[in-house]
Amino acid sequence: MYKILRIVCGVISAILVAACVFIFVYLGMVWGMICVVAAIGFFGLCVLFKNLQEKEERKLNPPPPVGDFITGRVDADNADKNNQNIQS
Repeated sequence: MYKILRIVCGVISAILVAACVFIFVYLGMVWGMICVVAAIGFFGLCVLFKNLQEKEERKLNPPPPVGDFITGRVDADNADKNNQNIQS
């Protein structure tokens, strides 16, 4: 879902950026600035959907546990917490 929204917003943003020059020339400064703001807005949505997609993928497929042969396996989220318990 997020991947499709990300692609759509990216394409719309690219089209608006490409059209900005012509809009500035033919329609004036106000419409050109509206086009630039819209392109930035769609790019922001693209970044938002990318972050949401990565968060969802991390939830479905968590990273493997980390550790070494001395301390054993430690969950990635608790690595610092367990490291502090060992040192104290």
